[in-house]
Amino acid sequence: MIDAKKKIAIAMVMLAALGAGIRPAAAQVEPGKLARDTAKDYREAARYPASSHALKKGEADPIQEKRIPTRQTRRGPDDAEPAISVWAAKVSFEKGQPVDLYATLETNGKAVRNPAEITGEIVGSTGGVTALVAYRDDGQGPDRKAGDGTYSARWTPTGIEDAPAASYMVRVRARLANGDLREAAGGFLYSDPAAHLTGHYRDFLRDGNLVIAAEVDVAETGRFHLAGTLYTLAGEPIGFAQAAANLEPGRHWIELSYYGLIFHDRQAAGPYRLGTLALSTTTRMPNALNDVVADAYVTHSYRVEQMRAASFERPQLIESARRLELDAERAEREARGIPQQ
Repeated sequence: MIDAKKKIAIAMVMLAALGAGIRPAAAQVEPGKLARDTAKDYREAARYPASSHALKKGEADPIQEKRIPTRQTRRGPDDAEPAISVWAAKVSFEKGQPVDLYATLETNGKAVRNPAEITGEIVGSTGGVTALVAYRDDGQGPDRKAGDGTYSARWTPTGIEDAPAASYMVRVRARLANGDLREAAGGFLYSDPAAHLTGHYRDFLRDGNLVIAAEVDVAETGRFHLAGTLYTLAGEPIGFAQAAANLEPGRHWIELSYYGLIFHDRQAAGPYRLGTLALSTTTRMPNALNDVVADAYVTHSYRVEQMRAASFERPQLIESARRLELDAERAEREARGIPQQ
């Protein structure tokens, strides 16, 4: 399935091509279809403010998705196996936490248990090597099980290069029993956030929208971003909200407003569970990420009828949808040989 961003890009290319007199094959089959599909996506998004939207049934938690570490895999020369895969335990580690790193050698996607010497160089943003680590498969420290083919290493930083966060690359080299080399590079973020959640929350209705306020303790003046995914008590994610604020040192409340239409679209009555909550310091790049808080809070009971049912109708998206629909109509008329008015 083509997502909304891809539809928009393809539609723009097709419309530009039509303007130049070029007839793409897709346009010959279904003139204007991509533009209409993109307009439909725009109109759906326009039903909600930019800061809040519903999640479809079965849709993944957007906060959790962004925190899944990426495995980097490379084969040897001439695409030779085994391949080496490397990854970190988390996308971001908070200051004071040990950094756990992993590597496997894989053939046909499965870890092999051939003895290997695996080492890693942790490289800072300036390109210098910050630390050297050795990966082991001995069941000690971060290694969960000896001899299972997953090699583990741990690095405990003594400081941070660039507050409030620093990006690190991990260059990993594996020497196989036959002397061949496999190399791959991964990475992680090391964060020293300037604010932390205190664990105090409150909820209430405002203009038919559900507001959940989270208290934060700010250590240093800056800009902060808060995002939360709302769940039913049965464990189904139903809505997402985000907010940003410039704050001075001290304790403050940041409010997440879940647009009322979410609860009508999902037919979900409260209480609701704040299933994932993510705070970050966004004063400068890279952003410093706090650990995600799971199951942070449960709200009071609410009826769906208490929530706003009206569509938000974001003007900019509505106008963009209207223009795409007009473009699609022109393409359809041209395909049928009807003169343009």
